[in-house]
Amino acid sequence: MDWTREEHPVWDAEKQRIIGGAPEGAFVLLFADGDELPGEWWSARDEAGAVVGYGRLDIGWGGDAEILLAVDPDRQQQGVGSFVLGHLEQEAAGRGINYVYNTIRDHEARDLVHDWLVVRGFRGSVDGDLRKRVVPYEPVGATAAPAPFHRDTGDRAPGQEEQGGYVDVDEHRY
Repeated sequence: MDWTREEHPVWDAEKQRIIGGAPEGAFVLLFADGDELPGEWWSARDEAGAVVGYGRLDIGWGGDAEILLAVDPDRQQQGVGSFVLGHLEQEAAGRGINYVYNTIRDHEARDLVHDWLVVRGFRGSVDGDLRKRVVPYEPVGATAAPAPFHRDTGDRAPGQEEQGGYVDVDEHRY
């Protein structure tokens, strides 16, 4: 799949087909053909170049961003939503966003959408407001060999320190 940013997002027939194809009440659709859209928009396209999903990132104050994702009804359950969500999270993290959130409106598939987001790391209340912390991907390098450990220097094994360091949870009950 291909992830393409829309430079000047407008409401069009493709968005109407995909976003309008969601269950009634899932989205608030107050746009006419050609209306400019708020936020940053991307499209997910299949190998043939057909639009199969959309993602929107709307950055608010306080370091959070609301996300919208919609998948072509004929392409659901095929990984498109996970593709869109993953890319939205990367876009948000790359902008220094702390959290992405989604408000699930009342509609026939509300519980399915809620559970789908929870499985992907979102947390929140039962009223449909779900959030997820996003952080930039930073690969952690490792050395080729483990650090040396010398018993003769007085080092103690984990859980055996006299001060600070590791605490053995089995020895410290609350």
